Amino acid sequence: MKQITLSIPESKFSFFMKLIKELNFVQVAESSQHEESLTPEQKETWENIRTGFEELKLVDQGNHKARPIQALLDELDA
Repeated sequence: MKQITLSIPESKFSFFMKLIKELNFVQVAESSQHEESLTPEQKETWENIRTGFEELKLVDQGNHKARPIQALLDELDA
């Protein structure tokens, strides 16, 4: 298998990824280079999002208990 590296304008990246993932003979390796370019605040936000998705997977697997949405809303209201 051959490998290439592409530079895609940010404004076209989403479209390009949707297009390239439709090709069944292409394997897309996720890159961490994007994470390296984030500011410290953006890295913190990204880590919070990643943690949330990991917790969601645990809930879906039955390994973690979710809290009711009302508890979350009450916490935000306080």
